[in-house]
Amino acid sequence: MLKTGISILIIIYCTLCQAQSDSIKKLADRHLNLKLSYNSSLIYPGISTGIEFPFQQINIQRLKKRGTEKSFTKGRFITGNLSWYHHSYFHDNLYLTAEWVMRRTKSSGFISEFSVGPGYSRTFLGGTTYKVDDNGIISVISNAGYNYALITVGGGFGYDFSMKRQLPVSIFGKMNLLSMFPYNSTIYFRPVLELGFRYMPGRIKSNVTKESILK
Repeated sequence: MLKTGISILIIIYCTLCQAQSDSIKKLADRHLNLKLSYNSSLIYPGISTGIEFPFQQINIQRLKKRGTEKSFTKGRFITGNLSWYHHSYFHDNLYLTAEWVMRRTKSSGFISEFSVGPGYSRTFLGGTTYKVDDNGIISVISNAGYNYALITVGGGFGYDFSMKRQLPVSIFGKMNLLSMFPYNSTIYFRPVLELGFRYMPGRIKSNVTKESILK
């Protein structure tokens, strides 16, 4: 009885390992998307670059009552972004974020998306910063600034040229809200506008789901 139980456990373990190996292989076969955008905090200019990892992509076709068909793609992505903006006479903000992105792309190419994720911010003060020690000696602090944790939430729209013109490029506009903390024992909110494009060198294989909806 013990041998039988051990044999069953070994078979289950081997099956799980094989399934996990296949999943990792499938994920490795997916192409990364590259992103570059103009990154503006209010009127203060900057730049953002990032890498998107396609986690899931499902093509959905919905049949309406009159027989017409409506199709769109639901995509889920994990992204890593490195961004910067320059606020004159205040600070330069360099921040790194990891986001979970939910994106819907219509057959026409129109994109809508929502994202949320944590991050890390390092600011560099815009002017010369001095410090005074206990002996009254004044010295200059190099690269003076502050470290913050942050949470970013954003949403935007765009257009995917691969849907109609077979070009692996999309353009987008997006508004993000940065929540930086602790900022003088409070939370500092900063709106950030993105205008940019994505380069998508490949597409992952999609599952097709058909839904009949009476309208």
